[in-house]
Amino acid sequence: MKVDNKALREAYALLEKTTPLGRTDCGLACGAVCCTDACGDSMELFPFEKELLEGAEGFEITDGEVPLLRCSGRCERDKRPLACRIYPLFPLVCTDEDGKESIRVIYDPRSGAACPLSSQRVRLDRRFVRAVRRAGKYLLSDSETAAYLRKTSEYLNELIELEVMLKG
Repeated sequence: MKVDNKALREAYALLEKTTPLGRTDCGLACGAVCCTDACGDSMELFPFEKELLEGAEGFEITDGEVPLLRCSGRCERDKRPLACRIYPLFPLVCTDEDGKESIRVIYDPRSGAACPLSSQRVRLDRRFVRAVRRAGKYLLSDSETAAYLRKTSEYLNELIELEVMLKG
């Protein structure tokens, strides 16, 4: 698979062989619940992924403000989009008081209902968490992927705040 964007190419390479459970396909532990409708009906695509994955077998892409990918439940692991490669985590963009940005890896609050690793807060393989952080740093180096990370980070922070308010 050829990726034209350097930041995305680096992120894909970092996450090619690692999973939340090390080198073990975590889908074997839960019956690949994230590859079913239990996870919703689609995954968001990062910038440049639509062009990369269009026409790939087993994927259907819908347009919108953010392109969405729906899969058949089975795909070649090396063709997975970034959202699947980092699942159930997200590289959250944090900005300090001096305006300096950094990446903090969090359990994606959208994963909690579907992913047993997220809902049970299982301790994930450190190499995977580091790879997600490094991938986030690479993605921050490109203006389009950085804008997507910032916007999604804002949204996730709002979800987290709402969850805290509701738990009261």
